[in-house]
Amino acid sequence: MNMGNMLLYASLLSTCSAAVYLFTGRIKISILLIRTAAFTATLSVLLLASAFVFLDFSLFYVWQHSSAELPIFYRLAAILVGQEGTFLIWAWLSLMVVLLYTELHRIRNRTTMITIVYALIGCAFLLVLTITMTPFRSIFAVGGASLPPTGNGISPELMDILMPLHIFTTFIAYAFALIPAAMSLAYLTKRENMPDSKNFLRLTWLFLSICMITGGIWANRLLGWNGFWQWDPIQAISMAVWLLLTAALHAVVRFNSGEYKRLFPLLCIGTFLGSLYMTLIARSDVFGSIHSFPGTPTWWMIVVFIAIVVVFSFMLALKRGVPEHTTSDSIHIFKPSNTFYFTLLILIMMAFIAFWGPTLYLISGYMGRTIIIPMEFYNILFYPLIVVLSYLTGICMLYGRVKNRTLAYVGIIYFTISIILAVAVPYGTHSVAASHIGSPFEEILGSISVTSYIPAFFFVTGSVIFKMVRDLRLENKTASIHLNGINLIHVGFVFIVLGGILSTSFATTHNFSYSLAEKGVFKEDGGMVLRFLDFRVEQEGSDWYQIVDVEVIDDKEYTTTAVFLKSRQFGYITRPAVRHGLLSDTQVEFQGSLPHQIELETIEVKVKKQPFASLMWSGCVLLIAGVLLTLSSDVIRRKGWILSYLKFVVSKPVSDIIPLETKEFKILIFSIPVAVTIGTVTAIQVYKVLGYLYAFYVILGGVVIVSVITYLLKCRKS
Repeated sequence: MNMGNMLLYASLLSTCSAAVYLFTGRIKISILLIRTAAFTATLSVLLLASAFVFLDFSLFYVWQHSSAELPIFYRLAAILVGQEGTFLIWAWLSLMVVLLYTELHRIRNRTTMITIVYALIGCAFLLVLTITMTPFRSIFAVGGASLPPTGNGISPELMDILMPLHIFTTFIAYAFALIPAAMSLAYLTKRENMPDSKNFLRLTWLFLSICMITGGIWANRLLGWNGFWQWDPIQAISMAVWLLLTAALHAVVRFNSGEYKRLFPLLCIGTFLGSLYMTLIARSDVFGSIHSFPGTPTWWMIVVFIAIVVVFSFMLALKRGVPEHTTSDSIHIFKPSNTFYFTLLILIMMAFIAFWGPTLYLISGYMGRTIIIPMEFYNILFYPLIVVLSYLTGICMLYGRVKNRTLAYVGIIYFTISIILAVAVPYGTHSVAASHIGSPFEEILGSISVTSYIPAFFFVTGSVIFKMVRDLRLENKTASIHLNGINLIHVGFVFIVLGGILSTSFATTHNFSYSLAEKGVFKEDGGMVLRFLDFRVEQEGSDWYQIVDVEVIDDKEYTTTAVFLKSRQFGYITRPAVRHGLLSDTQVEFQGSLPHQIELETIEVKVKKQPFASLMWSGCVLLIAGVLLTLSSDVIRRKGWILSYLKFVVSKPVSDIIPLETKEFKILIFSIPVAVTIGTVTAIQVYKVLGYLYAFYVILGGVVIVSVITYLLKCRKS
């Protein structure tokens, strides 16, 4: 047994021992064991990272995913490529989150103790999965193997900064989801006060949102998915988990009012189990995808664990009922208890649809049958629910701020316009799924025009702006920050929906064919003008690159380069050039020329235009900013910080507040250059991916972070 496996076993033993000691009331030794488990897991991660960096090919996992040709950054990122490494990262992050929860909350009551016990059980299960699929397996365990001189490396498709960002944020979200699930099990067990899980739910939601956003950008510009969302089975499950999480964040608002005493904890548990189910789907080996792994011996462990937790949770939920009631005396249809009820109902229905598709795929695959679930299946069922959900969002924003009669009139007017647009626009003109053939019900829903969402968008946006103006006037600035964070989340939601609808339903594709002799020639197709500049073939090792330079003339003129790679190890790979603009995103794709096409001296270039995709990316920024504001407002409230922050920043120089000789000032002097360097590199990468506007958001966020660090050091000194 090598050192890595010994560390994993030590972490597992410490985790199990901590749970046992904590359950028996021996708190001090249990906290020490939790720290030991987190420390040994951290050492195992560092050991694997060093093996990737220094190319220790005696480990099969390192040989499989690393090579001397990879830069150091991608050697480290390659840890996340295989299932063995992802299990390790997941277990390690979960232990770190449990340690964070333990250190922040201590163990002051029985409910907190049971919460940590349940969380440790989850960590122990993840460690068992990691040990079963250990990344520290020796290559000499393979019969007749010798130490290889080089490794396989990773596919060029994965060599993108979005790859580690997408995968790592996924498992951060999974790790944070463990705590609300453990809190919920503890609450169902003791029936005492539910621990405050809002911030852990928000952090889970934040990182899962970042995971989905970065995955969509990556897929759209690199993986050749022909779009940012294709309802891949893993995408469908991730959407289902995100929807359950969103439902939990809405249910917790009414939980303290006496509602959803069973539903809310079950939603939290379902979110964590959904992450496990997503792992099971990815490792089922019944569908081909960039997300899939070639099977795993851990599948039955995941199934058994999910089944046990589901049965145990429902037994606890049904064991002793807690009477649910509402504190509202209002009987109006728009009262929060009603709107939240229908919001939760719609979110759960959408989550079920997203879960059902991959589940049906999985069951049929194991039965030896292949069932193709088209994108239209999800689009047809999701669209009317999203429209209704958007109107509910607008109603929630306005309720209590305008008269109920006014709210009813405004809502009816906008909703009537949506119905008119849904049925009055000619059939097949930008409909949800005009070409889909199915039951009469499906065909009716598929014929709805997507322009019917535009009134819902303006209704919600106007409602949020109206509410935001009022919230900005609040004297309690902490509450103002929190409420405006919620406002940004909701307006970001409708921006994403509208941007997704417009950029996909109104997308246009333009095909251009050139001979090699037509350099400098302009060609036009459907209003899109292209000029062929150059074509060349380059060799790098055993890989061949076909490179096309073109000039695109649309709303602006710009030059771009599309690449087609023929890799001896990984096959054909397309690298389209994507330009993010204010009015549209443009993708230039070159599928490569086969030998007979090169002999004929012809090349084919495809240009895809996605109008108003910037609405979707702006919505993502608003969504993330809103979550960060709600989290920051809670931190400010808990710490009792008065919002004299801006006065503090401009009133005195830092040297007057934090003397030069103090430890705090030395930390500040070290952290600011590091933060500026990291922020600059990140901004450059974001500029390459999304453009200058989003790079500006990153720089602005960096300035805020550095300012907050300065403020925290001041508070610590004072």
